[in-house]
Amino acid sequence: MNDSIVKPIQAALFAKNIYVLVDIRLPDLAYTLVKSTFKDELEITEKSFTSAKTGGPGFIKSTTAFGLMAFGKGAYEGHAFVILRGTKKTFPADWLTNFNLATSRSTRGQLVHDGFNQAFLSMRAQLKAFITDFAGRGVRTVHCIGHSLGGGLATLCAEFLEANTTLKPYLYTFGAPRVGMAPFATSLTNSLSYERMYRIYHRTDIVPCVPFWPFVHAPLQEKEEVYDYFQPSPGSFPAVEMHDMAEYLKTIGKQGWSELRGKRDEHFGEQGINRWLNDKASVSFHVTNLEWLDKAISYVVGKCLKAMGMAMSNAFSATFTLMDRLAYILRKGINLATAISDLVLNLIRKMMSMLGMKPILEKADATHAFITRIFQQMSARVGAYCQRALDSVLVNGQGM
Repeated sequence: MNDSIVKPIQAALFAKNIYVLVDIRLPDLAYTLVKSTFKDELEITEKSFTSAKTGGPGFIKSTTAFGLMAFGKGAYEGHAFVILRGTKKTFPADWLTNFNLATSRSTRGQLVHDGFNQAFLSMRAQLKAFITDFAGRGVRTVHCIGHSLGGGLATLCAEFLEANTTLKPYLYTFGAPRVGMAPFATSLTNSLSYERMYRIYHRTDIVPCVPFWPFVHAPLQEKEEVYDYFQPSPGSFPAVEMHDMAEYLKTIGKQGWSELRGKRDEHFGEQGINRWLNDKASVSFHVTNLEWLDKAISYVVGKCLKAMGMAMSNAFSATFTLMDRLAYILRKGINLATAISDLVLNLIRKMMSMLGMKPILEKADATHAFITRIFQQMSARVGAYCQRALDSVLVNGQGM
């Protein structure tokens, strides 16, 4: 194993211990606690603390201590760290899960979740100041680490660091949501490489399931069998405790990165997606089916767009909300060739089944309004589970 890579247990401890920032509200005491917590690994000064502004559209935004930008010491001499926590209830779950999300451009000009991006932009000046000291401190390796929303922000920080320094950062995330659309994930995967991206997530942690497609995770899934850090967890239904960093620490234990890799049973190839869509059996609302649904939406929309002669990159412009555009494309798909029409109808039937509805749907009934309503109901269902997970984690002193 490359000595530059942070071991799994240490990365998880960094991600968990950064929550000491929300334990104490008095700045002087918080500084003392953080310095004590990281005394063996990091040089902590008052300049090390970074803040971020969070809060969704229509919500009051607040600026709070969000993490550390610090230089390593001891075994981490020559290393730099960006370690970010999740936020608190100022970042509501429905902002994550609703389809009418705003997008904006990342450092590399790719479309990303605007909420994450605005929080990142509020700390960008601090990140710029941090990297000006890299040369003088002899930094040769940089690490971006975060849990939940902190993992999403760490992802955007990694993109910024790669674009603005000569270093290629390592990225470690735990239970992180999806940050951007496919071009963002492609760009980041190509610029960092799979070998520098460690995305760990439990099967039954709901937060990595949001926001829905067209947002996707980085690194891309083409090489998931080799570089996927999916971790089995009990059952199939969303389990609130599996989003907690304490559970990620238990899962990781003494395992190395190679031991944590390649544990997924499901493989979401084209044949598998077709089988899932064409299977007439009812399906329940659980996390594995949400993954199948996400892959199926991408597959079916891709088929529709190809038949319509429209590129994916042009399909989701800022002119329409994501939900409106998605419903429009699928409604158009129903009027295309029979094979595509059947795929669209089967996709909607699967969603109806997951929502506890009888999956009986004829072509004439699948109007734009009906498709929109099904997606809204699915979004609300996912949002409810996501909120429970975040509320549970907040009880333990952590946050989304």
